Amino acid sequence: MMFPDWIIFVLSILMIGVSAISSSKEDVMEAFTGSNQDLFKNRKQIGAEAFLSNAMLVMGVLFFIMILWSNSIDRFFNI
Repeated sequence: MMFPDWIIFVLSILMIGVSAISSSKEDVMEAFTGSNQDLFKNRKQIGAEAFLSNAMLVMGVLFFIMILWSNSIDRFFNI
């Protein structure tokens, strides 16, 4: 495994962890009944929720860049 592959591995584990500890934005019962009264409700994220959301965004972008980098290394150098 090369460097981008290790970064992809670590980022994937971190993303799973962050998504597991972040709170859900929807009520579970609304998912089963199909009603969503607050569909377009503006709700500002504060505190830990904002941090987790931003961390997930940054990790997602890094994950995508590492995937592209890993594929280009394999393609150009025939490893």
